[in-house]
Amino acid sequence: MVSNWVNTTAMRAILLVAGTALLTWGIVQRQYLLAGIGLVALLFTIINYRQGVKKLEEKCYLMLEAIRNNDYSFRLPTTYHSASEQVLQDTINQFGSLMNEQKQQMVQHEKFYEHIMSAVSTGITVIDEHDNILQANPAAAKLLGLPILSNIRQLERYGNDVADLFRRIQPQERSQLHLLTDKGEVDLSIACVRTELDHKKVRILIMNDIRNELDEKELDSWIKLTRVLTHEIMNSMAPISSISDTFMQREDVKDSEIYDGIRAIHETSSGLISFVDSYRKFSALQQPQPEPFYIQEIMKQVSSLSLVPEQIQLSIQVEPDGLMLYADPNLIRQLLINLLKNAVQAIGDNQGRILVHAYADKDEHVFINVSNNGPAISNELARQIFVPFFTTKQEGSGIGLSLARQIMKLSGGTITLLKTGTNNWPVTFQLEFA
Repeated sequence: MVSNWVNTTAMRAILLVAGTALLTWGIVQRQYLLAGIGLVALLFTIINYRQGVKKLEEKCYLMLEAIRNNDYSFRLPTTYHSASEQVLQDTINQFGSLMNEQKQQMVQHEKFYEHIMSAVSTGITVIDEHDNILQANPAAAKLLGLPILSNIRQLERYGNDVADLFRRIQPQERSQLHLLTDKGEVDLSIACVRTELDHKKVRILIMNDIRNELDEKELDSWIKLTRVLTHEIMNSMAPISSISDTFMQREDVKDSEIYDGIRAIHETSSGLISFVDSYRKFSALQQPQPEPFYIQEIMKQVSSLSLVPEQIQLSIQVEPDGLMLYADPNLIRQLLINLLKNAVQAIGDNQGRILVHAYADKDEHVFINVSNNGPAISNELARQIFVPFFTTKQEGSGIGLSLARQIMKLSGGTITLLKTGTNNWPVTFQLEFA
């Protein structure tokens, strides 16, 4: 390759010297033929050089166009050129290789950050100065109950206040947002930071689901309160029940006028003790002992208990049949029993249907939906049904659903009342196991 350069340079030098000599000698000796040959040699050398320069200019122009289009795969030939051209073209080729490597690294970094944004549970949304959403990760759309988030106007389904919050929130500000999505209630904490992207100012909105934290604090408060109340009530009622029972056993009391009164005191105190004892279960659940088990087996055990009367059709779907769950099977069994009893009570004496559907999503989260076609639950009641002691039934204790929520908390999951009409069911409670 080096010899080619030397030959090309040497040939031009020879032609240049020879042409100059012939032209000069021909003019001096009046040998116009020799002078013409010398002139032709000079012109040939100059034209050849200019053509080489022109070709190099064209290649440089093509290189610049490629750079403008982010294409760094160009390469210039490195043979049959002068030494100076060879050095220049080698330099250009090295520059192209270096820039191509930088481009590949940038592509890899972009993919890396995209994978991170797709994997995190924090919602991230990038908004420009004109309130256009430039980018939003899947978590942001999921938290907002949307299949995909591409425009702020999509949030107007929850009211103009929600969309306005996304438009007006400024850097260093924090706000909380409460939404009722198809997946149930959502409480979000939203923070905002400002940065520059492609020389343009943008806002980055960071969203986190704080409902679990709020539920956990609320649940802990109720548990502490329940423990105090049950302790005080039991300490007060246990002696009354014991003393009244003792009096009822005495012969001089059995046939006396005060027997009925003492019996009423004993039955009332015993009933109250039994009532308080049910609340003790809420505040004293056993610590879970998780193990892998087939959901299909738990479903068979629950369905064999005959909890559902004949006028109600019970359907169980587990997809796939071998779907497994890592949790405490005893607690999950009790949880499903409570939800089935709750569904049966909601339907009452009417003809009805109950569907228990277990499945897993692409992230291997296991879901169990318990649906019934009983009366829909209003939004006002939906906000309170998991609160301990809250009930709409005359003989209810208000423990069933709050107990279910605590079991799911101990199991590392959540229970949610889905929006009315989800999957064409008026009422659906969804258990999610991460």
